[in-house]
Amino acid sequence: MGDTFEPHVCLGCETAGGTVTERGLPFGPLCETCWTGIRNTIDNRQALREGATATPPPAPPTCRDCELDQDRYETGYGRWVLLEPRYAPPAHTVPVGHRWIVRADGRAVNAGDAALPRGAVCRIPHRLVCPCGARLPDDTPRALVVLRDLNQAVVDRVFPQDGPPATGTG
Repeated sequence: MGDTFEPHVCLGCETAGGTVTERGLPFGPLCETCWTGIRNTIDNRQALREGATATPPPAPPTCRDCELDQDRYETGYGRWVLLEPRYAPPAHTVPVGHRWIVRADGRAVNAGDAALPRGAVCRIPHRLVCPCGARLPDDTPRALVVLRDLNQAVVDRVFPQDGPPATGTG
């Protein structure tokens, strides 16, 4: 009793043995292929939610919409995010979900709704202040509205005729 070995069966593709490993709750036993697929799905959803959808190197770190140069960082889950350069506001002035911290290893992490230490600064995603983005909510902090206006002025100066070629692509 209890000493017989029964191979794990993958809950995704129903293969037995091989690379099937217990992945813990809520996943259960999965083979490496199914586990990789689930991780990619979860990572892709997180990237979309956080705006970590920048093109990886060697592409230039520019916004697809306004074409302004940005600071690009890899996230902890292997996606890339564009952060507004030369701007690190006090974290308490930035809306929850838009507070990015650059770790010592050079990767960027979204602080989410975590309480940051008093006096902490953070970085903000460019998509929050991209002049080609969606209209800002009325309760947006004034500093972010001003930064978006400044970005618009740069776009108007660099592309005086019709705006950047990618404007309006979403």
